[in-house]
Amino acid sequence: MERKLVNSQLSNWKTYEMYKRQMLTLAENVFEFENLPEYIDTAFLNKKLLRDGSIAFFKDEVLGVIALPYTVLGTLDIYGRPKKIIATAPNGSYRRTLNYGEFVIMYDNNGRYPIYLDILQYAERLAMFQRVMDINIAQQKTPRFWKTTSDKEKSVRDMVNNVDGFENLVITYDDIDLNDTTLVMEPAPYISDKVDLNKDKIYNEFLRLIGIANLSFQKKERNIKDEIQAMQGGTIASRFSRYEPRKKAVDMINEKFNINLKVKYYDGIPSSLKNFEDEENEMEVEENDTIWLLCK
Repeated sequence: MERKLVNSQLSNWKTYEMYKRQMLTLAENVFEFENLPEYIDTAFLNKKLLRDGSIAFFKDEVLGVIALPYTVLGTLDIYGRPKKIIATAPNGSYRRTLNYGEFVIMYDNNGRYPIYLDILQYAERLAMFQRVMDINIAQQKTPRFWKTTSDKEKSVRDMVNNVDGFENLVITYDDIDLNDTTLVMEPAPYISDKVDLNKDKIYNEFLRLIGIANLSFQKKERNIKDEIQAMQGGTIASRFSRYEPRKKAVDMINEKFNINLKVKYYDGIPSSLKNFEDEENEMEVEENDTIWLLCK
C-alpha cells in the first residue's frame, strides 16, 4: 500500500513537471527579438522576463550592450521605477551599480509583475485534471471488488489479472463455479470526457494569458464570425499587455545605445493562415469542433 502511494505521488509530480516545462517553454518563446547585441542570450532574456518580470539593459565598456537581472537600490521615482540598481550575473561573476539614465528596464507586461506563478497555477490544474483522467481510465479495465470463497481466491485472482493484462482469452476450470463469485462493486463511471472539457478550458485560459489566440470549445449552436472574434478580446488584451512594454523598452534602448533592436510577437504560423478577413459567410461550429484563431 505504501509503495503504491509513493508511485502515485511520483506520477502526480511527473505529470505536473511535464506541464510546467511545456507551458514555460511556450510562454518564453512567443516574442522574437531581432538584432540582439552579441552578448545577450535570447533564451536567458526571455526566461528572466517571464520569471522575474523585468530585466535591465545597459552598456558595458567591454561587452557592449547587455541585459541582466537587477536589484533596486534606494528609493523609486514617482512612478515606481528604480532610480538606481545593481545588475548581477546569475553566476556572480559580474556585478555593476548603475544610476538613473544609465540603464533601461524592460518589463514582461504592463502590470510589471512576473506571470511565472500564474503559469504554475495553470500547470497544477492541468496536471490534476490529467491525473483524474488517468485514474478514471485505469478504473475502466475491470471491476475492483469481487466476492468468492477462500478456496477459489487464487483462481479468481488469476482471471482478474488476465483481464487487467488485456488478455483476449481468459480460461476457467471445471472446479470454479462462477455462481460463487459475485461482483461487489461496479466499475467507476466514465467521466474522462467531461474532465477533458474542463482541462481544455484551463489550457485555453493559459494560452489567453500569454497572448496566443487559440479557441477550442464544444458548442452545439451556430457561431458567427463576429461572436468568435469577440471571444478573442482577452487574448488581444493579454498580447498587447506583454508586447507594449517590450516595444517601449526597445525604442528607448535603440535611442540610448544607438542600436537597431526589434521585437515582434512570434506565433510560428504561416502568413497564409493569418488572414482572418471580413467574409460574408457564417461559420458553423458543430459539437466537438475545434477552432484555431489567429489575432493580428
